[in-house]
Amino acid sequence: MRLKTYHPHPKFPPISLSGGQCQLNCLHCNRTYLRNMTPAQTPEDLVAACRALRDAGAIGALLSGGSTRDGRILNLKGHIEAIRQVKAETGLILNLHPGLMAEATARALGPVIDFASLEIPSDATIRDVFRLQATRADYVATYDRLREAGMHVVPHVAIYNGSEDQLLTDLAAATRRPPPETIVVIVFSPTRDTPMAQAAPPAPELVGETISRIKTMFPEAEIALGCMRPRNRNIRTALELAALDAGVVRMELPSRATLDTARARGYAVTRFDACCALPVALEGRARHAEPLHQPRRPQHSVSK
Repeated sequence: MRLKTYHPHPKFPPISLSGGQCQLNCLHCNRTYLRNMTPAQTPEDLVAACRALRDAGAIGALLSGGSTRDGRILNLKGHIEAIRQVKAETGLILNLHPGLMAEATARALGPVIDFASLEIPSDATIRDVFRLQATRADYVATYDRLREAGMHVVPHVAIYNGSEDQLLTDLAAATRRPPPETIVVIVFSPTRDTPMAQAAPPAPELVGETISRIKTMFPEAEIALGCMRPRNRNIRTALELAALDAGVVRMELPSRATLDTARARGYAVTRFDACCALPVALEGRARHAEPLHQPRRPQHSVSK
């Protein structure tokens, strides 16, 4: 009966290595999410941004960005030396959102990336949403490359129609792969100013059923409900509670109602200032420091 909650802002912010640029313009995003990231299009920008984070007391950063037409992060190869410099100078925990990645790039970044958040999409999503000439097998191959390069890889599964747990069969079937420590579940959320703005999000019940099947497939893994999910007040808490009932032990930015319900049910809640894919080995660095309780001053009566 435990729930770990994750709050990336302001100590674990996202950085876009491509600024607002993306060559794919996926139908569910259309570059919208890049607007909320700190832009760092040049190596110098990245080093400066990370120095500023260190000086402000940050714990880490997510390195992400728009994609090339073949599904790789724009500008990533040109930032490799800067990423090494950032790690050496700042000691920040670095989370990489890699997309597809070649073996040489994975080897170059393996020693300095603390963990990688890799979405493993379905062939239908790759074709119809990303509009990318690739397959699920390409993403599984990237998963293997990252692991072989020494990275801690956290698979992400986006729920669209409830069948996405089957994406993990490739990982479960290969006995040469140790099971992932954590699996992050994200949920399609209709987003304004995108071609999919009017599409319906998955129902909470469907999300819960899918998470239950993932938990059965990977009983030792910690299942996380990630930040990318519907936030509409009509569905948010119901979705979060369905995930909790299905076996989620990590949740990024839960609603107050969800936290109140979890505590009322007897859950011990621990807060971390990081993203929900954080490896267990790094939790000590990201545990939220509660402000010290200030004892109330005694109320002195005034003699008349």
